[in-house]
Amino acid sequence: MAFTVTKVDKQSVGARLAVTLEVTADAATQTIGSVDTGMKIIDYFQLGVQSAATGHFHVGINVDAVGAASNGAIAVTGIASGDQFFITVYGR
Repeated sequence: MAFTVTKVDKQSVGARLAVTLEVTADAATQTIGSVDTGMKIIDYFQLGVQSAATGHFHVGINVDAVGAASNGAIAVTGIASGDQFFITVYGR
């Protein structure tokens, strides 16, 4: 799935880097996708849903859309076109 990703904020939090992204799903035919955060490794994240038609989707860190290890990536499954969320990732 294709995503439109906008970097909203980037800051240092102690020894970690924090990046906030606004993510919008923009393809109607698939339910999985991945987002490259630009980080080497994600330690943890916070998610804020703006709108979600499905109401039930999963987010994985440091994996790609097919579940393979991919440091710095976020995998999203079960999402619908037009769903929008904010995610803040913490890592290095």
